[in-house]
Amino acid sequence: MAYALTAKTVIRSGYGIFYDNANMPGWASGISQDGYNANASFSSSQGGTQAAFLLSNGFPSNHPVPPNLVPTFSNGGNTPNYRPRTANRLPYTQQWNLTVEHQFTDRDYVSASYVGTKGTRLLSHIVPLNVVDPRFLSMGAQLNDEFQPGDTEVDGVPLPFPNFVETMTGCAPSVAQALLPFPQYCNNITALNENQGSSSYNAFQLKAEHRFRAGLWALLSYTNSKLITNADNTENLFNPTYFSPFERSRNRSLAIEDVPQALNIASSYELPFGRGKPWLNEGLANVLLGGWALNGVFRVQSGIPFQISSSFCNVPAQLNNFCSPALLAGESPFAQSPTHFDPNQPVLDVNSFEPASNFNFYTGQGPRVQNFRQPAYSDLDIGLEKSIHLTERFKFQLRGDAFNIFNQHHFNNVGTFLLSGGTGGSAFNTDVASPDFGKWNGVVTSPRNIQVSARISF
Repeated sequence: MAYALTAKTVIRSGYGIFYDNANMPGWASGISQDGYNANASFSSSQGGTQAAFLLSNGFPSNHPVPPNLVPTFSNGGNTPNYRPRTANRLPYTQQWNLTVEHQFTDRDYVSASYVGTKGTRLLSHIVPLNVVDPRFLSMGAQLNDEFQPGDTEVDGVPLPFPNFVETMTGCAPSVAQALLPFPQYCNNITALNENQGSSSYNAFQLKAEHRFRAGLWALLSYTNSKLITNADNTENLFNPTYFSPFERSRNRSLAIEDVPQALNIASSYELPFGRGKPWLNEGLANVLLGGWALNGVFRVQSGIPFQISSSFCNVPAQLNNFCSPALLAGESPFAQSPTHFDPNQPVLDVNSFEPASNFNFYTGQGPRVQNFRQPAYSDLDIGLEKSIHLTERFKFQLRGDAFNIFNQHHFNNVGTFLLSGGTGGSAFNTDVASPDFGKWNGVVTSPRNIQVSARISF
């Protein structure tokens, strides 16, 4: 929808709903084959001189024959594949925008926009079925106590079903196991294609463009945004990191790839020499100096946020949690400036967070993703090209590009991981239980890269 407020000012707005593709989990198409298959093995004897069986006598019959469809088939181990009834509901986003554009001259215009996006039914791993309520953490070390044959109750927790001790061959018959909703299974029963994730994105976007004139084109764009989610790249099907489903609200935080501010400036300039240009447009000067163009892209952006954790997390697996240290009230997370620092010393101050020693039957008060950030990132790429018209039909182009022309090194993984399809991460050790907490881990942005290419087009 568009409305011309004046001859040079236009207001535009739009709304749309966009559905994602159906996602196939890849594990037997989400259908369990347990009970429908069996392994039969027959071995020779007498050092291989005696056959396992003779075909003339037919195949042996002393082996399991599927189907073996009994409800206790997986008891004592992991549950078969679980795929909820809602798993085939497609993820979708709602997107809307409001833009005001104004043309100052026939070559120059500016637009300012508000852009919003809401993601719904995003793929997630935040609602496993078989998890102990964190309120039982108050039992402390009793959660690890184990039932013995003949026990009907341990630490006030009753035996969940007869023969519990004998059945649990895949994991210990502990008190924590007995407290599970499905104590016969050792895993947390995370759904294939779970789609309980959501996200919200709000942004102010500014764009100014000088359209091509006298060989010059330039574009400036600026974005100020915020992305909040409980199902970003660290929450996907391949690398889940999440809080207990009893504390689902804690999963909603800044996205690990949130970049609140980004400025891009792009330009292209055809040098004013050669045929069709005002100077040196004939003879040898045209051949040597004509057809040259210079272009460049400059980008500067905020750093992505930190995710602080503790590898010392003495919490039974049945609680399906990870330990997230909180930043102590009134404390700064930084021991030194994250932009100008001694790489041999920690940038983050371990004394500003809940200590690792706290995480005995305790998971911390920190968010999934913190609101302080890694160093910012900037980059300047330039290109120089020359076009030569060999004939009316054929054109030869020689081009040289220099990425990160000033060979700047930033202590973050933008350009080396996140922008190359990765899921984000940190250039610093973020484990409060590590003696190297807060120190630079060696990650640095890509160095200068120069490439030369040639092309013939017709």
